[in-house]
Amino acid sequence: MAEAADSRCDKTLTVHLDLHAPSAYLDNHGQVIGMDALLTQQILTQAGCQVRWHLTPMTGARILRSLQQGKFDVMIRASKTAERQQYAYFSKPYRHEIVALFSRKHLKLPATLSMTDAFNQGLRLIGPASGWYGSEFEVLRTKWQQNELYTAYPDAARATELLFATPSRGDLLLVDADIFFRHLGKEQHDEVTLVGNNVLINPALLMFNQQSIEQTDLNAINQAILQLRQTGKLADIENNYRPHSLQKLLLSTDLNL
Repeated sequence: MAEAADSRCDKTLTVHLDLHAPSAYLDNHGQVIGMDALLTQQILTQAGCQVRWHLTPMTGARILRSLQQGKFDVMIRASKTAERQQYAYFSKPYRHEIVALFSRKHLKLPATLSMTDAFNQGLRLIGPASGWYGSEFEVLRTKWQQNELYTAYPDAARATELLFATPSRGDLLLVDADIFFRHLGKEQHDEVTLVGNNVLINPALLMFNQQSIEQTDLNAINQAILQLRQTGKLADIENNYRPHSLQKLLLSTDLNL
């Protein structure tokens, strides 16, 4: 459907945020800040919406159920799937989400190691308890779990603890790179490395309960994303919150962000 040039959103939308830096967190005054918080607020405000935050800690599965049940209106950093499209609308991409495979340097894993190679070699994986990371990973995650070589984590803070535990709970860690690098201590930044070319740069979308907005609202939100992207405001926010050590590591891999 063509997007009307004069579309405006006239609703107050409740946005769920998991408080994990740099995505979203509280400053010293208790105010919500962070990459996704500021991006979402800029986009929805530009579209004409009013924004409320929903900050109750939830698992990924519970976030999806709660959105579907209408307990809040918007989920950030979403991926579009056929199943989710049955009850949700999706915006245009508003930033890059970087999910990468890491290991500790002392393991000296081959630079060419793929996810399939890692499974076939019996390497242990620390990975997300829920969430969509592509059909290939879904198949491998099931196999890792069946072989009892998979340790699930609820968030990146716990993932970091598992990787640096004594003994470590896994040889590899698949995790949101931005959040992972915020949880690493300074001395740990130099102890981790990307494994092979296992970096997934996925478009992050806003996901809306279909009962919360109309097509004109979605049009206005998509217009706002395009306008803010063209002016460079979205990229500026994303880069401002991305940890410098991660930016340096990503530049060394010649990734086009």
